[in-house]
Amino acid sequence: MKGVVLAAGHGSRLLPFTSFRPKHLLPVAGKPILHRSIEYMRDMLDINDIIIVVGYQRNAIIDYFKNGQDLGINISYVIQHTNQAHGLAAAVNLIEDKISNDFVVLLGDNLFSANLKKVIDLHTDSNAAATLHIEKHENPQRFGVVEIDDNDNVISVEEKPKNPKSNYVISGFYVFSPIIFQMISGLQPSARGEYELTDAIQKLVDNNYRVKVSKIHGWRLDIGYPEDLLAVNKHYLSEKTHKVLGNVKNSNIIPPVYIAEDCEIHSSTIGPYVMIEKGVKVENSEIKNSVILENSRLERVFISDSVVGTNSDVIGLKAHSLKVGDYSFIRNGVM
Repeated sequence: MKGVVLAAGHGSRLLPFTSFRPKHLLPVAGKPILHRSIEYMRDMLDINDIIIVVGYQRNAIIDYFKNGQDLGINISYVIQHTNQAHGLAAAVNLIEDKISNDFVVLLGDNLFSANLKKVIDLHTDSNAAATLHIEKHENPQRFGVVEIDDNDNVISVEEKPKNPKSNYVISGFYVFSPIIFQMISGLQPSARGEYELTDAIQKLVDNNYRVKVSKIHGWRLDIGYPEDLLAVNKHYLSEKTHKVLGNVKNSNIIPPVYIAEDCEIHSSTIGPYVMIEKGVKVENSEIKNSVILENSRLERVFISDSVVGTNSDVIGLKAHSLKVGDYSFIRNGVM
């Protein structure tokens, strides 16, 4: 079974940290989001043939993963250009000529702890046209909402409804048979101008195809905002990673943290839940629950719940929930 990762989006909600890199390459405990997603497909789902749909700053993604050989898998690419149709259904439709059997679709800005192999098994065992991983959410109107019967069959699917029929939402993981492409081909853009994957799934239901859902426990994080980047780093640092690879002198490191190679940490307190990319220099500072992107310099800084962008200098500042964009310079609170 092939895996498809959708990673063409601009990541506008993650600005200013996506001005110079695609959001899918933002770091999670030392590895890009998309790297984590692909490892999940390989290790948890036993999928070794992966198609990445790229768009915004696609060369950065292609240069990072290349053909997948370094990860022991095969990776190919399909480009969703900005002048082409928008929406998840439009992105999925681009890979039709590469698909001959059932396939998995994963949104590239979602990370999971649940074992989604069970979704694939349910799809195969029930001979479904589509199988969706769903979860309960207190604000379902922000997502694709699924109405189901007592046997976990889909009755209806609607994208971001004002009046949701349930509090079950699609998590960002799907298994499809190739019949989905026929459903996509006749779609019209939604009110927001996008070709919605939920509309194609609803067409499956309307045409009496079997569409199943699987409710699996475990966290799932959609990394759409800077706060989500902090949250997912905290999850991974808590469960899987504590590494100090850089040069640390006269400092207090409070686990868990990730400090990359070529970092210089002097006379500072770092942690807990801090992710520092390579080439960062920190001196006489205190950093908690924060993400510091590569090649930045922090001096006399006391921050928490913050994200500091690439190649930025922050000197003489005390702040909570600070968001500093790439290539910024702040001295004593003044930009």
